[in-house]
Amino acid sequence: MTPGEWLVSDDIDDQTTFLAHAISLAALHGPGPWPAEGRPLPDDSPDERKLLNSTVLDGVQTHHATAPAEPDVAAAAVATITDIVAAPSDSALAALHDQLAERSALALADALVRELRAATLPRDEVRSVARWLTEHGTRRNAVALGIVILGVTGDERDRELLLTLGTLGDLTLYAVVALGNSQPDRHRAVYQLARRVDGWGRIHAVERLARTTDPEIKAWLLRTGFRNGVMNEYLAHLAATTGDLRGALLASEVGDELLDGAADILAALALHGGPAADIRHYPDALPVLIRFAELLATAAPTLTRIRSTRTITGLLNDPPPELDWPSDEVTGLATEYAALLARTDWADEVRARLAQPEGEFGFNQALSCAEAVGIQAYPQALAHLRRNPRNGYAWQWVSKRTPDHAVAALADLAQDLLPLDEITRGPKPGGRRRADDHILEIMVSTVRRAASGTGLPLVRSALGANPVRLRRAALRTLVEWYGHDLPDDIRSWVTATAATEPDDELRRELTALIDH
Repeated sequence: MTPGEWLVSDDIDDQTTFLAHAISLAALHGPGPWPAEGRPLPDDSPDERKLLNSTVLDGVQTHHATAPAEPDVAAAAVATITDIVAAPSDSALAALHDQLAERSALALADALVRELRAATLPRDEVRSVARWLTEHGTRRNAVALGIVILGVTGDERDRELLLTLGTLGDLTLYAVVALGNSQPDRHRAVYQLARRVDGWGRIHAVERLARTTDPEIKAWLLRTGFRNGVMNEYLAHLAATTGDLRGALLASEVGDELLDGAADILAALALHGGPAADIRHYPDALPVLIRFAELLATAAPTLTRIRSTRTITGLLNDPPPELDWPSDEVTGLATEYAALLARTDWADEVRARLAQPEGEFGFNQALSCAEAVGIQAYPQALAHLRRNPRNGYAWQWVSKRTPDHAVAALADLAQDLLPLDEITRGPKPGGRRRADDHILEIMVSTVRRAASGTGLPLVRSALGANPVRLRRAALRTLVEWYGHDLPDDIRSWVTATAATEPDDELRRELTALIDH
């Protein structure tokens, strides 16, 4: 069997390959982004419910932790590849696939690259091994590591394969690095993939576009490229610096898309202390904020611009000590932004969006802006909840603004609107229950500051609900109300819960409460 025949050998098993899965998604949904970042994947178990998927885990590990290195495993993998190059066979390739499938791709990737670069193996033959893994692989880690190997040995011929597989969120990180290492126009190649993905995949891709000089990419970064669905804070500084936000805003004409992009970038930068560089690390911040205020003075109000202005005003009124800006300029600029928020047409825009009966996202944006433009939106929020009882943001907003003496009325509303009988222990059937759980947790925490027994049906429902955080919230509320002097009926609820509680720590707390 010659290396050229590896690409047409039989599949490993009867499972769908990752490549076939990606191709089918492209046929259904176009180039991407794909729904749910391409999940479920071919090797996902339909019965397994993961707290965090591998895309999120990889993103968190690469940005906030260090994956454990596995040099011995990498050396063993390269030894297997060496044997395959010397004597290729379907069985050897399948064995390599299964060997890699059992490892963490993130933990193994860097060591595997080092071992491959140190080995004296024929590049084209190793590339064929990588192509076989990526085209025939049915397990995530094996396909991801095939992409890693392709990044070391691949070339222009592999571009479309990497783009197709990389549109799957679980493989984007590996494809981004492989494109950057194997393509002669690495920024353009990564840019192609960045536009196809969202979430952590977008973050991984855009981070590899730092310092690009390509005018098209720079313009995209300022308008939409920084948006990712996780936190704009991850990419806002990169977009502002690489995209030259200052220069773009100084143009004679600034379109709406750029102005709204600037609004979200500046709002993200102003939320200093987040996961990435922020306003404190942006040398052009002060002149950009001055220019942005000038542009807003003649621009139509939008919720995006109003929200940004609200956030920037908060920054200017309480700047971090690291901002060594002239105090008179900060004071003057704060006055300008406050004047924008005081405009009648800005309040009218927020009021109009609050009055729209449908559309949770737009309503929530307006609700977040209401107080900044002088609108007391509590009645509108309550009216909205009666029509849209699963809007968790609105419940959170209302609960924070409800005085202690009015908590009972809010609890009554929640009891009327929430399906308490359905919120019982057991597997959650989908997003509807997750929203109910979130709202119930908010309300159980809210009634804690009211008189004992306020909203008791909410607490009882939470005490018998899934997930565990709801039962913990219920326990905290009962302790806050009664201490160890539980009324008899409530003691019986706690006793029943403790008898079946699967969480060891919570079971001990429940038992301690009733045994005291």
